[in-house]
Amino acid sequence: MSPMPGTSQTATPQAIDPSPSQGELALTRRERPALALLLLLAFGLRFLCVAQYEANHPGADFPLIDGASYDSWGARIAAGDWLGSEVFFQEPLYPYFLGAVYSIAGHDLSIVRLLQCALGAAAVLFVFFLARRMGGRFAGWVAGLALAGYGPAILLPSLLLKPNLFLPLFAWLALLLGGCHGRRRWLWIGVLAGLGALLRGNMLLLLPGFCLWAFFERDGDRNPAPPRRHVRLASFVLGSALVLAPVFLRNLVVAGEAVLTTSGAGTNVYGGNNAENPYGVATELDFVRGIPRYEADDWRQEAQRRLGGELDASEVSRYWLAQTLSSMARDPALHGRIFWNKLRLALGFYEVPDNHLYSWDRRFVALLALPWPGFGLWGSLGLAGLLWWLLSRRETVSPGGASALALLFAAYLATIVLTVMSSRARLPLVILLLPFAGLWLARARTLAMRPAQGGIARLAGSLALGVLVVSWPVLSEATLAKDVDEREYNLAVQRVQEGRFSEARSLAVELAREYPASARLAVLLAELDWCEGLDLRAAGHETAGRAQISAALAQLEGQSAREGIIPRERARAWQLAGRIQSSLENYGSAARFMARARQIWPLDPDLWLEHLGVRFELWRTQPRSDRAAAGRALRAELERFLAEHPASTVGQALGKALREELSAFNADRA
Repeated sequence: MSPMPGTSQTATPQAIDPSPSQGELALTRRERPALALLLLLAFGLRFLCVAQYEANHPGADFPLIDGASYDSWGARIAAGDWLGSEVFFQEPLYPYFLGAVYSIAGHDLSIVRLLQCALGAAAVLFVFFLARRMGGRFAGWVAGLALAGYGPAILLPSLLLKPNLFLPLFAWLALLLGGCHGRRRWLWIGVLAGLGALLRGNMLLLLPGFCLWAFFERDGDRNPAPPRRHVRLASFVLGSALVLAPVFLRNLVVAGEAVLTTSGAGTNVYGGNNAENPYGVATELDFVRGIPRYEADDWRQEAQRRLGGELDASEVSRYWLAQTLSSMARDPALHGRIFWNKLRLALGFYEVPDNHLYSWDRRFVALLALPWPGFGLWGSLGLAGLLWWLLSRRETVSPGGASALALLFAAYLATIVLTVMSSRARLPLVILLLPFAGLWLARARTLAMRPAQGGIARLAGSLALGVLVVSWPVLSEATLAKDVDEREYNLAVQRVQEGRFSEARSLAVELAREYPASARLAVLLAELDWCEGLDLRAAGHETAGRAQISAALAQLEGQSAREGIIPRERARAWQLAGRIQSSLENYGSAARFMARARQIWPLDPDLWLEHLGVRFELWRTQPRSDRAAAGRALRAELERFLAEHPASTVGQALGKALREELSAFNADRA
């Protein structure tokens, strides 16, 4: 048992929940097969969910947003690009996990999901032992079964998201923090905390607290000598350094910047704490596209625009952190409300979306249509158990590891309230609350057999408060409906990419009825007109096809000229107009539209390369008298692009084609 730093524990005659001894942690002969069945249940539910997800979900073969980023990053690692070329913006451990799997088994998402089912079962195992140590065997089985059948946790292995790795590591860390005093315990805590920081950046905020914990922790009633404290502290620092130092050195060598893990800290804090985002949830700001491929450059570009100079990744992060702190100083009431909203969302029943919305995804998975208990139940019971334990501490022997779990719960909750709130950010809180839920139910079971008036009142009161906190609505019905509509929009975009235009149009038209002033829906409908116009032309209906494409261009010109349209949507309209003009071989117009879009997104490598491709086609159609100077200018800019993006295979191919045509052109002139 590991007490809180600076506290001691003494049994009293009124003790009602003695801490399980180490002997009690050992499984009995009858429990071993039961535990095996529990793990098989957890794995089986997740495996069945994966099978149904892959068979029915529209995103099964198309990972979304962060999942797509991790997938492509993992594929690059498997292809040999183990170091990359820039400071990490996203936490790197999960993509490297994917890269290792792809290197061994090929690019097979089913294999990844199968492994993630096993990781989900491992989290169930750790939670079982956490709760068993706190509240005995009954509490252990309650918590283990609860996580095995927790709806969002059942869905998680189907998604290419980092909580699949983080949850078992975090549960293991919690088990060690409240566990026995072994010689290497704090070394392993350091390793796990370091790995956690490479999956969730908010774990970095907990590292100083772990250092203090290691230094001041007491072993039972004994106050250890200073050398022993120093050994524990050194062990933790060594363990975390073994994990984090290679990442720090990699950033230093590859990019020349002293960044410990990632450069996204300041942007993440700003994203969850600004006036445009009163609830601190995952959202697209006016100047940032919510796609990881573009996010780092968009944040950097806006910071440079405001400051009027070039910034490296660390300077960008510091700028946005300073902006947040400055805003907090100017308007503490605003940020107090934002923090309060995020706290309520963190402890509320609603699964706040970030890439995925649980209530939308479950439509496609028959298993998830069953009434699996969610945070509404287990969050209420967990908070009730935590409150009951706090109220009963002076009258009972503290359950094993309860102090450690309570402290970790409060610390982790604080870190996610400081940044961006979402369901997947909250999942680790479920790991910490389920043992308290098991403890509350174990105590209720005891009182049912041996009623005690004061005990029943305290237990009922704690449950009432837990239910009140969790069931208190935070977001309006309109906001909840918009969360669903956002997934419908993403599906429409995906259907366009798949060439399923009729399905995309049906979704987009329905959304346009709800949001008639939406610029991005207008751009999406224009893209559909263009794609369908191309199909008509390919089918021999040239007049009808050109008419539909002209309608798309008129729609885009109207959108780009609208008053009040945000720059991000204006740039999207111009970029699409450039693509349409290029498809009509109007390369001059295409180049002008692309140039306008690049004024808004000058750091976007995809747009830059697309613009260069259009200019190359324009150069090929220019009069011979103009081609020499234009060719030299185009070649100089292409070389600048390749200097900044040397890994671009499309850029290399374009450069080769340009060089060959320039050589042929110069030979003809000679």
